[in-house]
Amino acid sequence: MNRPLLALALAALLATQAMAHHNWAAFFDADGDIEFEGVISSVKFRNPHVRVTFLVDEGTPNEKTYWTESNSVAALTRMGVTKELLKVGTRVRVAGYPSRADTNGVFMNHMLLPDGREIVFLRTAESRWPDAERIGNTDIAHGRVREEDFSKRPTSIFSVWNTIYGAEGSHQALKYPSEGFVINYAEPRGTGSCVSKDLWVQMGAPYPIQIIDNKDGTITIHAEENDTIRTVHMNIEHNDPGTAKNNLGYSTGYMEDGKLFVTTTFKGSNSPIVFKETFQLSEDHNRLEYTNNLSNPESGVSVDNEKWWEYQPNSFVQPYDCT
Repeated sequence: MNRPLLALALAALLATQAMAHHNWAAFFDADGDIEFEGVISSVKFRNPHVRVTFLVDEGTPNEKTYWTESNSVAALTRMGVTKELLKVGTRVRVAGYPSRADTNGVFMNHMLLPDGREIVFLRTAESRWPDAERIGNTDIAHGRVREEDFSKRPTSIFSVWNTIYGAEGSHQALKYPSEGFVINYAEPRGTGSCVSKDLWVQMGAPYPIQIIDNKDGTITIHAEENDTIRTVHMNIEHNDPGTAKNNLGYSTGYMEDGKLFVTTTFKGSNSPIVFKETFQLSEDHNRLEYTNNLSNPESGVSVDNEKWWEYQPNSFVQPYDCT
């Protein structure tokens, strides 16, 4: 594929991923397998997906470049995979899923470094080279790190909370109909593949969130994906001033017996949608229990959802820094 066509293919891929983050299987063959040896020629270690190119058979008639895409920085950082491991000029072995449209495209799952260590990029993948030391720990993502000391668990909702991959009720737990809930917001946050999803979809993203009491009459709900930072105005009448013209809307809330109730509207976007949420600490202080109701009074459509996040020691919310 020539460079202009490749650029178009990548643009189409990224635009689709912005709408359906988990639709990568439409572009890469998860039943296929490709392995090659090459020299790292460029690294783009940014969200939403790491991209690395490799020069293969350099200086020969068979010279070509492989482009690869892989997991997000948000996930890889928690797996212990850092940019320092991917040095331009290093000769490595790479394996992954072949692109369905381009013979030089790969969804990278494994990389064997010259010193014998293997980087595993895919959270569900086993090691490919059993004798290699593995880099890529998925314990936090899968909820295998637990604070056994009850006294060290959160005492309120104000903490960092993690989605647990593959866990029913946590990962991919929020479901919404495809029609009836669209915000025509005037000021989209981000561009290209980094445009934030509508708020209710954003709350279902698989990255950590943090709830902060600002001690000034507001609460911050910080969802890592797309640097989604929401302000909840506490203990006041919900009178939407129409100033929020993006898909975060205008939020008010109140606490009752440690449970946070939030109402969000989108008047600044001329939308009739009302989004109501609750956040509550579980009895064992290990989970953040969440409910929401999304309604459109004009169409009469209403949807209820539940989800939970889990406390994982030493967790953090980092800048998403999407491009």
